Amino acid sequence: MVIDMASRIAFWLGLLALLSGEAQAGLDYTLRLHGDGTELAVHLCAPDGLAAGELRSGDRDSTRWLLAIDGDGSSRPRRSGERIVHSGLSAGQCLRYRVDLRSAGRGDRYGLGWRDDAYAMQRLSDWFWRPQRIPAGTQASVAFPDGWSASLPWTPSDASGRRYRIPDTPRSWEGFSAFGRFEERRLDYPGGRLRVTLLPTTRPIPTPALLRWLDLNTRAVLTSSGRLPLADAQVLVVPLPGVRSPTPWGQVARGGGSALRLFTGLDASEAERNEDWTLSHELSHLFHPYLGDGGRWLSEGLASYYQNVLRARAGILTPERAWSKLDAGFGRGHDERSTRGQRLSEVSAGYRGTMRVYWSGAAYWLEADAALRERHGQSLDAVLERFAERHLPAYQTWSPERFTAELDRLAGTRLFVPMYQRYAADTRFPDLDDTYRRLGIGTGIQRLRSDPNAPAAAIRDAIMARSPDSVRAADAAVAR
Repeated sequence: MVIDMASRIAFWLGLLALLSGEAQAGLDYTLRLHGDGTELAVHLCAPDGLAAGELRSGDRDSTRWLLAIDGDGSSRPRRSGERIVHSGLSAGQCLRYRVDLRSAGRGDRYGLGWRDDAYAMQRLSDWFWRPQRIPAGTQASVAFPDGWSASLPWTPSDASGRRYRIPDTPRSWEGFSAFGRFEERRLDYPGGRLRVTLLPTTRPIPTPALLRWLDLNTRAVLTSSGRLPLADAQVLVVPLPGVRSPTPWGQVARGGGSALRLFTGLDASEAERNEDWTLSHELSHLFHPYLGDGGRWLSEGLASYYQNVLRARAGILTPERAWSKLDAGFGRGHDERSTRGQRLSEVSAGYRGTMRVYWSGAAYWLEADAALRERHGQSLDAVLERFAERHLPAYQTWSPERFTAELDRLAGTRLFVPMYQRYAADTRFPDLDDTYRRLGIGTGIQRLRSDPNAPAAAIRDAIMARSPDSVRAADAAVAR
């Protein structure tokens, strides 16, 4: 009787652990295209079972793209509002659903989400239905017709490019996806790779020129530490026929992994595209984790600072022009009047005062970089490299307070946190007069003038100079 009771207790404890998710193994997703890319069939299988619950996509409107849902055994999957609810899967059972890719793509507000027999481009939330927590070991595989490929944020788990590891990023984080008749190219650099897709369009794409543009800006990133800050990133390029602007829009997403989406005008010349700042700005976001809305001024500020510094080091800009562009940005931030009298942290969280948000953040990183070099004998590049080695990729939000505290710990300083507190609380654009004078770049914002005898003139020059290690790494990088 004692043995029988112990067995029963062990059984029920094991079942409770399974139902609570404590013993849940990874899930297996399989993606299949049907009807010339018009439909995506997804099989979600649970090798060790899946407790009764719900699947959500992260977008309440995504149920409109669902065509059908079914499942094995007594799983009984069904729509319920913005959810797919189910009664659980036994070991080895699957849940299946089909998504209308064509309608989802045509729902893109810019009309760029669908091209007949060419591609479908969607947000991950348009078709990826998932539990609240994605178990460790969850994978996906794609089984597409010949000539069809996928661009996904998930990291490939083998050389085929058709099997991926799915990380547990927050469901609210958006991601990018595309399926179509294209090739995903892998560009390898020290420290990582970019998986690049150039979406097909109605006219020939200048593929060599676009790849040179990507390579030029990636080599600029390498001038920071000689390595990419991430081992893997998705890059989705959307060419725009008839558009003269080199890169009218770019964005970074973190859902499922780190990704960049870039819209590039095909009527721009190669020289205009290479000169443009957008790609360097978006690549610079790979140096930090997601910092939430309250930390937007820090993240956009770092990208705005580095977009000029890194391009100067790569020879795209002269140092003088880079300082001029930074000064012009500070001027725009200073002249932003709509949010004066409001704390920077509040303005940042409310998505207002764009010029003040971006360029106050850039001022923060310039001041921090100069102080690190002048007072502590190290650089922002080195501190961010240490952060990347320990914490990137980051699959959860970092608060700006935690991020700056960790930078101080890695640098052995008390610099980033006090500066963060001062900037976040400020109700006006930061005063850079002292920083300008010490670096010898002028007497204040919009009063730019080089002073070779300034106390920190050597630091001014070092900020825009490539380190010997980064030079060797960038020159040795081979783009495939």
